[in-house]
Amino acid sequence: MRRPTALTLYALGRSGLVLAGLLLLGVGIGNTVAARSRLAQYQQILETTTVAPRDQPPSLFPKATETEERRELARTKLGFYQLLLTVGQWLSAAGFALAAIGVLRLRVRALRAPPGTPLSN
Repeated sequence: MRRPTALTLYALGRSGLVLAGLLLLGVGIGNTVAARSRLAQYQQILETTTVAPRDQPPSLFPKATETEERRELARTKLGFYQLLLTVGQWLSAAGFALAAIGVLRLRVRALRAPPGTPLSN
């Protein structure tokens, strides 16, 4: 009799590591794509807006102009999307690693299984 060496989709679907890895990989890729598209947008806003020097003397609570507020908001959002990009890359790497470990565990289990036994957790 031949030993079962092929991984089935059913066995992959029942593996917690593979499913968790695919979930993390999907979330990480989504975060990365969203962050990259927004990073370019807010970097362009920061490059195009210029802040004019103030004509007023310094005060305790200075009033910000609309341009300054817009620039500060763009800088804040740029920082958020840089963080989202970093988290997305980490989640993608962790998801890929978990899925790879899950597939390797199933592969080793399939090679060690006696003939005729199903692959299951």
